[in-house]
Amino acid sequence: MRHFEKRPLVLAVLGALAAYTPLLTHAQASNQDGEVVVTANKISQSALKVGASLSAVSADDIREKGVSDAKALTDLMPNTQISQGGNSSVVVNIRGIENTNTTALGEPAAAFHIDGIYLGRMSGAGSAFYDIERVEVLRGPQGTLYGRNANAGVVNVITKAPSNRREGALSVELGNLGQKRFDGMFNLPVNEALALRAAFSTNRRDGFSETKTATNGFTQNQDSIHTDSFRLQGLLKFSSQTSLNLSYDQSTNKTTGPNYYNLTTGGVPTELVDPNVLVQGRFNDKSSGFKAELKSDLGFANLNYIFGHRTTKNVEDYATGPLILLTKSDTAQNSHELRLSSNDAKAPLQWVTGLFHYKETSKDGQLDGNFPFFFFGAAPGPFGPAQCGGYSSCYPGLQFLDKGKGITNASTALFGQVTYSMDEASRVIAGARRTSDKKTRDGQQMLSGGVNYDPTNPANAVLPLYGEASWSSSTFKLGYERDLSPSQMFYASLSTGFKSGGFNDGDTRTDPSLIYSPEKITAYEAGLNGKFFDNALQLTSSAFYYDYSQMQKSGVVNSQMKTTNTGNATVSGVELSARYRVSPASKIDASLGLLNAQYKNYTTPNGTDFSGKHLDKTPTVTLNLGYTHTWNLESGARLSGNVGTKLSSSYVTTDTGNVGVAPIQFTQKSFTKSGVSLTYTTADDSMDLQFYVRNLENKSQLMGSVAFFGSNFGYMSEPRTLGARATFRF
Repeated sequence: MRHFEKRPLVLAVLGALAAYTPLLTHAQASNQDGEVVVTANKISQSALKVGASLSAVSADDIREKGVSDAKALTDLMPNTQISQGGNSSVVVNIRGIENTNTTALGEPAAAFHIDGIYLGRMSGAGSAFYDIERVEVLRGPQGTLYGRNANAGVVNVITKAPSNRREGALSVELGNLGQKRFDGMFNLPVNEALALRAAFSTNRRDGFSETKTATNGFTQNQDSIHTDSFRLQGLLKFSSQTSLNLSYDQSTNKTTGPNYYNLTTGGVPTELVDPNVLVQGRFNDKSSGFKAELKSDLGFANLNYIFGHRTTKNVEDYATGPLILLTKSDTAQNSHELRLSSNDAKAPLQWVTGLFHYKETSKDGQLDGNFPFFFFGAAPGPFGPAQCGGYSSCYPGLQFLDKGKGITNASTALFGQVTYSMDEASRVIAGARRTSDKKTRDGQQMLSGGVNYDPTNPANAVLPLYGEASWSSSTFKLGYERDLSPSQMFYASLSTGFKSGGFNDGDTRTDPSLIYSPEKITAYEAGLNGKFFDNALQLTSSAFYYDYSQMQKSGVVNSQMKTTNTGNATVSGVELSARYRVSPASKIDASLGLLNAQYKNYTTPNGTDFSGKHLDKTPTVTLNLGYTHTWNLESGARLSGNVGTKLSSSYVTTDTGNVGVAPIQFTQKSFTKSGVSLTYTTADDSMDLQFYVRNLENKSQLMGSVAFFGSNFGYMSEPRTLGARATFRF
């Protein structure tokens, strides 16, 4: 299974699906029971009717399985890994496609959306998981209907919108590691035309990386949680045809940040203890966003316009072994999407077309004497607290000071997609998108010095940071869907994806080699979705193959984040997700991912041939199993137990080295991760109490690595957590 071949495997699975199909067509028509309604194709439809590889986590799943952040999705779906990056951002890896450059110069590999708003910087993505309606994850390139950089796929987080029902809820969660979390919401229908909704979340947890010792003076361990968030929404219905949804959200993050373990000297850690960190990490981040969404039935078509404005202000001091980096960033983005779509569901031709525009401005510091980027060493440095962000002393390092407009990132796209029904059972799909991206930068880099630096001293030289580059691309999708019965469908598609290029630190006017190219994917996919065995089984499946070219890989080289094009790769695999209703009181959830993601041709900077090597974070096998049973008590209350486990084969993370350093791959061994929960719910659903244990094995996994000053540092996942959560509804 570890070395299954690419094309033969895909063909074999497609053949098996085709052969198996006649045996399943006896199933009855879907009654929609237990199905999740999604908007992955920009229209409301059952998840089982989406001709793509889709995982949807409903509000019931979120409640039952305790999904409290984006990282928890990793254990619920195949070939998907969501982890924290080196800063407050999350890193999404889908089928081996990811990007670890979370700075203002980097671009995510997966398009992360909250209520339809694309997040160019995913700093606030981790704290958005409260008062959630559902989460949709589309795997594979989404180069037609979605905004920017959807090569890996799309993550859609949909919050609960204001409704015409007066209700409220308050949740309290207590657990080990000092876990204290409080969530709440209140929905108020003012009248038939206006509804308001407010929600909040506050979360505290001690760090699980034991970095606080008796000698270093730390007050906290690394990998702690300290977030506060709220969201306000208003839904105004002008008429039965037209509505306006306004929302504002804000979150703060004041954690210690992730800890990095030295993989070069200690390997992948078996215990989360690191006595070598010399400076306490500390984050002080704030993100906020405003959204306005207008929907109107124009008669001939449906109109959707959505505007989003988001800002992030981050001051992050995070430890890397014996060194620490102090970073400042200030980012603002505006996005607009205008869509027109057909509104006659019975017409043979269904269509959607639109215009998307996005602009982001970022600054990695200010010309105000404050350091945006420091290095601390073991010995006292030459600068004192005034120059060191309050720390007793520091050594200066590379300091990036963006001036004027700083870094600007703009994207404009026209898109459209049509679905034509050839008969009652068969449909063909054609879509296209034309994207134009442009990125610029104007700033400075100080090699040393600080507030009192002398520009006439060569040791205190100021180098320009200038970049300008643009790219355009046309992407498309061709698809075929056939209903095998009222509750089953087969689909096949050919689609392409585009991820914007960029440039590294320096001056592109004098060194064009700093510019790296966009990466592109051509994907072939087919699958079978539907209900079988008298609707007891809900199944989604896919087999896929990628041609992945001009792959971008990011890493820190001599203290600077650098992204390069690392050749071509092939990705193939199979995914199955199923929910089987064993009885009215019990169900089984399962997902299987088989993945073969390898470099097709790539030679590392020092000349090592990486052809045939696996891409990072691509276990060949992942299996998720869960069983839930509900007992109906005589009082009318319910008791629900859930047990689940994830099995993953081994995977690697890679330091590709440089001209003088050979590449190295660090291996995360195969593992299982299991959890159990027991939930009591009152007869009137006014209260539930859940007890849970997650990661019963108490084993942490390597979630990523970064090379820094001749060593490699990795960050780890959470150990065992346990606790209780009570929710009161009124």
